[in-house]
Amino acid sequence: MRSRLIAAATVLGLSLSQGSVGATQSAPAGAANTPSPGAQSAASSATQSPPSPRVGVTGEPSPLRLDDAVRLALAENNDVAIAKLETQAAQEDIRAALGVADLRLLPTIGYRHTSTPVASSIGGAANGKVEEKRVDGAVSLTGYSLWGGGRFNVDFTSTRSLSSNTNLRLNPQIPSALGGSYTQPLLQGRAMDIERHQILIARRAADLTDRQLEQVLMDQLSLVEQAYWDLVFASRNLEDQLAALGQARAQVESNGRQVKEGRLAAIDVIEAQTQVARFEQTVATAQQTLTAAENRLKSLMLSDRANAIWNRPLVPADPADRAVPQMNVDEAMKLALTRRPEIGVLEATMAQNAIDQQLFADQARPRVDLVGGFSLAGLAGTAVTQPSALFRTDPAVITRLNELSTRASLDEIIPSVSPASVPLPEFLIGGWADSLANIARRRYPTGTVQLQMEVPFRNRTAKANLARSRIEQTQLERQRQQLEQAIEAEVRNALQAVESSNQRLASAGTARRNAQEQYDSERRRFDSGLSTVFLLLDRQTSLVTAQTLELRARADLNQAIAVFDRAIGATLQQHNVRLQ
Repeated sequence: MRSRLIAAATVLGLSLSQGSVGATQSAPAGAANTPSPGAQSAASSATQSPPSPRVGVTGEPSPLRLDDAVRLALAENNDVAIAKLETQAAQEDIRAALGVADLRLLPTIGYRHTSTPVASSIGGAANGKVEEKRVDGAVSLTGYSLWGGGRFNVDFTSTRSLSSNTNLRLNPQIPSALGGSYTQPLLQGRAMDIERHQILIARRAADLTDRQLEQVLMDQLSLVEQAYWDLVFASRNLEDQLAALGQARAQVESNGRQVKEGRLAAIDVIEAQTQVARFEQTVATAQQTLTAAENRLKSLMLSDRANAIWNRPLVPADPADRAVPQMNVDEAMKLALTRRPEIGVLEATMAQNAIDQQLFADQARPRVDLVGGFSLAGLAGTAVTQPSALFRTDPAVITRLNELSTRASLDEIIPSVSPASVPLPEFLIGGWADSLANIARRRYPTGTVQLQMEVPFRNRTAKANLARSRIEQTQLERQRQQLEQAIEAEVRNALQAVESSNQRLASAGTARRNAQEQYDSERRRFDSGLSTVFLLLDRQTSLVTAQTLELRARADLNQAIAVFDRAIGATLQQHNVRLQ
């Protein structure tokens, strides 16, 4: 019974049973003819003269079942491994596209020392300049929302400033600010933008690589199955050719004895030797065919030459013939259109085109963004006790001015209270913690709301991109029609190949059985002296040819069924392979 194979396109180990294998294997029912008594008597002669060793084949034979070959191909086939890596790369592309929504923290810290020339009396300058030393710190948190395409920003800044300006009432002073803003697109960019377009395209690309992996798996497993049946044919054909060669050599010995006894002419030995030479050629050809079949199968199911099986001969282990599928073209096409990965590849491409159209249609719209912001400010510092020079008034000067005002019949000057004499609020006196406390108490809030608009007059780029994507959609629809047509032609050809191969196998089996009976009859006639060496050898050649044709027809039928499975997309189900 075929073992159940459940794979996720991941590596599955293969354990091949070890053991010696005889030179001749029993075939399934109806697969190969039973050697005639003459063939059995020639077995020892064939063993005494084995064929020359095959190139690159050493060690004990390795029995190989079809399921084993499939497991090895899933685990080590290079095309499958490359396709699996492409699916992994596609998943990483999705992660990279989703990175647009990652939060970004932008801290900044700096120091600045400035010296500004001042010529004004109200500039608070000493020696004609004002010096300032500032330590600035800021941190910003920015992000992007996948819902609605909005962008937000949160900022916090804090500064410690020490200045030589004599007009300052807080020195040093520590201003701080905390603010945030959010920009929400209302038209262009609300339903689709470049960032979300990249995410959706990456996801559809991952679907595309999944379908491509499925396609590669189907192709490779179908090739493995066909190569396996080529190996079955080549192995059994070599056995039949070796058996025929042994019979021919035994015939040479028999004819030689009969020539000595005077029962045959010397030319009969030459005819038998000619037959041996012909079969030696067919054995050499069969060896070459077997080696080529082995190498093809090994290349499909092994990843490199370091594998222990690479140099060992492969022996098909009890291959079971596939059941001939019983379905018509309509049933086969229904399965093909739902299972073929090529349809999935095209559908993924069409999905990408639909995403492109959505983006270009969005970009053709005007841009209207609603921007809202809110900020809080804080301030604290060390109070300056000495009034600044700007607001300092000498009493003697005031007295002299009043004297002059009296003489001029003017009103007396009454000194007003200077701003420097007004006490500062207590919450402004302090350090960095007090500045933050003023933010927490929301003493100085600021709110803003803006409507930002951008109206393109023609926007030819977006309109042209949208028109081009619609043209590509029409092309893809045409490609789908073309693909479905090609699939139906492939299904029809595969179904016809199955039916024709089945008919050929039935006819080849009849021809082989008839040739066996004719050869056995001719052998009996020859042993009774009623036939000639020429007729016996001719019957033997016909029998070997019929055996070869039957073996080839059986292999062709199983290969045709494998091709039919691929045509209807059933290769993975046939081998119980599931993709995760």
